[in-house]
Amino acid sequence: MQQFSARFPALAAALGPQGLAVLTRAMTTVELPEGRRIIRDRMPVDSLYFVLEGEVSILIEEGGRSITLGRLGAGEWLGEVSVLSGEMLASSTARAETPVTLARLKHQAFEELITRDDGIASAMLRELVSMLAARLRASNEASQRPVTIEATGDSFAATQPLPSGGGRNWLASFFGR
Repeated sequence: MQQFSARFPALAAALGPQGLAVLTRAMTTVELPEGRRIIRDRMPVDSLYFVLEGEVSILIEEGGRSITLGRLGAGEWLGEVSVLSGEMLASSTARAETPVTLARLKHQAFEELITRDDGIASAMLRELVSMLAARLRASNEASQRPVTIEATGDSFAATQPLPSGGGRNWLASFFGR
């Protein structure tokens, strides 16, 4: 709980001690080595990940090539697009650039938390919106720079059948209250 509070101080403050304890009890810690994919573009995602230590690159992969969209470090989230959209599919690949420590929150646990506790729902929604706004601003700045395409050495083909969605769009349900 202390490490989470140190890396996500605004969320921890918004949750308060009791909400923070509830959230962190619902999480597990995952440690991954450099080079490991955390989330794979267009594949099922069942969790939100909170970066506690290390650096993660965000990329789009296609036909053995990749374009790096950005990097995330301690204090940032992964997997939010799948839970926000309800599609339960990744919108990009997340790869550990260094050894990483993540707090993992399964989507089901996330949905239970936000439907049971308005305070947790409100705090997490505010932080998600703030994070997404910052990412949009960064994306707009990045769009002005040249794109680098790298070989991934991977044989994953975008033509493989994609799994169907099936998750609930919790953002829509939150505003439907």
